[in-house]
Amino acid sequence: SIVLVNFLEDGRLSVTGIMGHSVQTVETVSEGDPRVREKLMHVFTAGDCKGYSPEDLEEKRTSLKKWLEKNHIPVTEQGDAQRTLCVAGVLTIDPPYAPENCSSSNEIILSRIQDLIQG
Repeated sequence: SIVLVNFLEDGRLSVTGIMGHSVQTVETVSEGDPRVREKLMHVFTAGDCKGYSPEDLEEKRTSLKKWLEKNHIPVTEQGDAQRTLCVAGVLTIDPPYAPENCSSSNEIILSRIQDLIQG
């Protein structure tokens, strides 16, 4: 999938998502400058993560992983820096490991796991 972000002159921004199956080719026209890169990081960085220390995130990840395993839900870890949790190979949970940090193309699994985490 592709996310297009257009920074408008009046300070607003427009965000458009294009589903992966619709994308045929991708071409980089020009690299973004550091100012644009900083704006994108601000837009797409989860605000929730900023209030947690690395130790808190580690504790939340470990606790959620143990809970999923205890309830016989297959879970693995992905990535080095952020330690994303991968559930059954079809859903990912990013820090800070809350229901809104889940993502999956399977809406049924997404909804069920989000409900479990919320509960």
